[in-house]
Amino acid sequence: MITKIKRHKKLAILLLAIVIFAGIASIIWSNLSPSAGKNTVAKKNNVITLKKQNLVKSISATGTVKSADSRTVSARASNLTVKKVKVKVGDQVKKGDSLISFDKSELNNTLADANENLATVKSDADRSISSAAQQLATARETYSSEQSKSAKAVSRAKKTLSDAKKQVASLKKQVKKEKNAVRKKELQEQLSKAQEGKSQAQTSYENAISSQESSARQNKSSVQNAQNAVANANSSAQKNIREAESQVEQAQNNIKNCEVTAPISGIITAANVSDGDTYSGGNLFQIDDTSSFTVTTTVDEYDISNVSVGQRAVILTEATDQQEIQGKISFVAPSTDSTSSDASNSSGNSNSAVMASTSSSDGYQVVIDITDSNDNLKMGLTAKCSLILEEATDVFAVPYDAIHKNDSGDSVIHVAKSDKNTDQYQEITVTKGMESDYYVEINGDSLKEGLLVIIPTDQTEESTQEKESEHNGFDFGNGQGMPGGNMNRRNKTSQNGSGGGNPPAAPPN
Repeated sequence: MITKIKRHKKLAILLLAIVIFAGIASIIWSNLSPSAGKNTVAKKNNVITLKKQNLVKSISATGTVKSADSRTVSARASNLTVKKVKVKVGDQVKKGDSLISFDKSELNNTLADANENLATVKSDADRSISSAAQQLATARETYSSEQSKSAKAVSRAKKTLSDAKKQVASLKKQVKKEKNAVRKKELQEQLSKAQEGKSQAQTSYENAISSQESSARQNKSSVQNAQNAVANANSSAQKNIREAESQVEQAQNNIKNCEVTAPISGIITAANVSDGDTYSGGNLFQIDDTSSFTVTTTVDEYDISNVSVGQRAVILTEATDQQEIQGKISFVAPSTDSTSSDASNSSGNSNSAVMASTSSSDGYQVVIDITDSNDNLKMGLTAKCSLILEEATDVFAVPYDAIHKNDSGDSVIHVAKSDKNTDQYQEITVTKGMESDYYVEINGDSLKEGLLVIIPTDQTEESTQEKESEHNGFDFGNGQGMPGGNMNRRNKTSQNGSGGGNPPAAPPN
């Protein structure tokens, strides 16, 4: 009897141990099983409906709206009293409008004195030239008269010498023929006197020639000096007249420089002078042409190689209610130190200067010409810009994860028969086109709107629903909230550097 009781106790203990082990094993299995318990969910794939959309690949940047042409205006005149300022900030002006008037009474007096001095200089010049010309005429007359006298003297001396020579020759013949001693002696005495006269005539002739040559030299010198005096008088007169005319011209320019006009049509955005001020130089006004605008921004070194002149841009500002405004890139800085300065817009008015914008050391300056008109655009507005790199309009596009490679190496998508059962699907071969950061353009003969494209995911149904709920707050399909449609987040830039972001597991169904 005792033996039976002991046997039953051992059996009960064994059974109890088996029950406890089974319970523990059940708990462990419940925790390990992915489908066990009321909180477990099954994995599933996401599905999107294929439709056509616009793809845009772009670089995002932030800049400032500026006028297309901005000029500072100054005057060359200085130390003048401002008589009247004719414009004020906000006034619309046209090119050539007078902006300010100065007190020109002193300048007018200076001009009158300069004109009077010019008249005096011209009168003195006329007298000087006339006197020099008279002296030249006298010198020439003296030269001519002295030459005539000298020629006559030489001619007389020559004739006297010739007569003396003839007399000597005649007496020599007579002496030679004469036989009478007394008469021969007389003739010899006469010959001796004749020879003495010949010698004197020779000397007189030589002196006449010398005197003629000396007189000619002196008179020629007098004529030359008189000619030089005339030339000097003319040169001095011209110099003095030019100087006097220069003083008149300077006085006229000083008055002309008081006429400050608008170099361009636009709005007065700065006025730095008031009635009664003494102007001593510097900028008087700034005029901005608000008929057209630009946006100046910077692009970092990672993206600048993709930006070029002529590319389209889309601009948003809060003042224009986020309306997409079209633009075109007109300047890309070749270096971070380069700036945009449109000197060719200068009107030639020396009183104006084109203002140059400066480039940020954080990037390369880019200038966008706004091609749309909008009455709400203002200078100084912060502009969000999308620099369009590539566009595709009305194309089929799917997320990157929707495209697979089959055994043949072709790109394919999986199309489900229904969004409830993604295990059964059809494989469609596609060709990839333009790529943005989230989507890829696809082409294929079997593609049509409404196909249910499978997006594979490793997330559970619960987490996928959470991701879809989060994603539905932003429309990646049409780019709502972003200029130009779906932006290329990988290339998205701003003045503070590059932005980025990870694509969602799938777009909204």
